[in-house]
Amino acid sequence: MKLQSFLILIAAVGLITLINGLVYVTVQQNYRSNANDPQIQMALDIKEKLEQGKSPDSFWTYDSITLPQSLSPFVLLFDAAGKPIRASATLARQTLQLPSGVLDYTRMNGEDRITWQPREDARFAMVILNVPQNPVRFIAVGRSLREIEVREANLVRMVFISWVLCMSVLVAYGLLIFLLAKKKPNR
Repeated sequence: MKLQSFLILIAAVGLITLINGLVYVTVQQNYRSNANDPQIQMALDIKEKLEQGKSPDSFWTYDSITLPQSLSPFVLLFDAAGKPIRASATLARQTLQLPSGVLDYTRMNGEDRITWQPREDARFAMVILNVPQNPVRFIAVGRSLREIEVREANLVRMVFISWVLCMSVLVAYGLLIFLLAKKKPNR
């Protein structure tokens, strides 16, 4: 096989790997960013009610859920010191407590969107808003990333299969070029 053909194959391997990697990253980021959509809507709705002067007692309709079993979104309200005021979910029979660094960042920036893993079997997509209302200072809304992680695992398999199929085509092409080059008489 000529050096030129070999270099073309190497470039094709790199290009196919890059394209498959870009497909994975693009779709994975879409999955993860869309995981925040219900929480954004819920947090903004709660913020609006608080800004209208309503107390959490007047609109709190959230049932208590047990995490990490539930896939339902959950709401946490915190005071200015970061202490829970209300929570619609518990983890191991405990009210969730966000790390203080998250609330500090939210206090300075008004909003934070994070992936939070308080323990091995519990990963959540969280949206946290800073609201200067008494007694509520922070609204945190989250939901499990369990289904997103299933989709991401399926995506890894699909991208890997695509990459293997493309590499198989390149190997077949390389073998064909090699065999054709062997049959040609040298000049």
